[in-house]
Amino acid sequence: MTNKVEQTDIFSMFDIEDEAVVKMEAAKAAALKQHEQRMAKSNSKPSDSDGKSNATAPKKDPFKVLIDTIVRYAGMDLPVTNYFSIEEIENGLPVKSKKEEEPGFKPISDNDLRKKLEDDYPELVANFTQLVYIEKKNIIVPILSAKKKGLANCIEASAKAEVSFTSKKKIPFYLLADFIVIAKEFSEKFGSEVHADIYFDLDTQIFFMDFPTQTVNTFLCKIDEDIAWINAEKFCDKRYTKVMEIHSHHIMPAIPSSTDDLNERAPILYAIVGRLDKFFPDIIVRTFDKEAQKHRHINPLKVFDNPVFETFATYLHDTSSVEVE
Repeated sequence: MTNKVEQTDIFSMFDIEDEAVVKMEAAKAAALKQHEQRMAKSNSKPSDSDGKSNATAPKKDPFKVLIDTIVRYAGMDLPVTNYFSIEEIENGLPVKSKKEEEPGFKPISDNDLRKKLEDDYPELVANFTQLVYIEKKNIIVPILSAKKKGLANCIEASAKAEVSFTSKKKIPFYLLADFIVIAKEFSEKFGSEVHADIYFDLDTQIFFMDFPTQTVNTFLCKIDEDIAWINAEKFCDKRYTKVMEIHSHHIMPAIPSSTDDLNERAPILYAIVGRLDKFFPDIIVRTFDKEAQKHRHINPLKVFDNPVFETFATYLHDTSSVEVE
């Protein structure tokens, strides 16, 4: 009679439950469940004549600016009168006429307000910022919306430009670990990329990660076109700021593509995780220099907490036999 040999891992061998592993597995299961639910829902949704789903379209209030409207951004409630006079709000902004006549007036647009806000918040750049008006609360929520990310035409030369960077707070390594585990699962199961946003809660002083509504495949992460309205409703009562957009390149190198370069143009942090088939995946972090109109790469150790090398090392091994020349 032979004894049955069961396969095991190092944690079960020593009867250890690793909290980080449990947490990662839970995050992975939740992400996969969410993905499968979205896929099932998208296959069963009724579509309009253009073939687009209209079952979950968010309510979009027409943009407007009233005297008592508040702009809610980065933990601040800013009266719109900080940016426009009461007369401008009531009568509109003057529009120069081609003829030598009295100028006309037009209502304040979302881009008029965005330009004013960009002076105080440089990340609110054109084409990547949407101002969402929520009528029931009479607030305007600026949303820095992620655009599609892709693999095609990777530009290796762009990795050469670097910038010095310091931060009082670093993103916890467990968030990066969570993303890598989830991205690895999407890579292995679907052969696809995946995208997430990392925010900082100004009240709790805690970073948190969100996977926005998106469609992913081997070469692209396509963020939902209505993400600004979805996020405005989701986060409007939170005091937060967006810190990073992070996406994976599954088994391909973490080299920015031309699509990435076109759609990562705000002065926030951007990260790419690639070669998820390796034991330690590749990662790059960069930001966009608005003045130079160039991407600048940043050492990931200056952005994320150091993973295991300092925190978990015990230094109990005898290294007296190692001689340094």
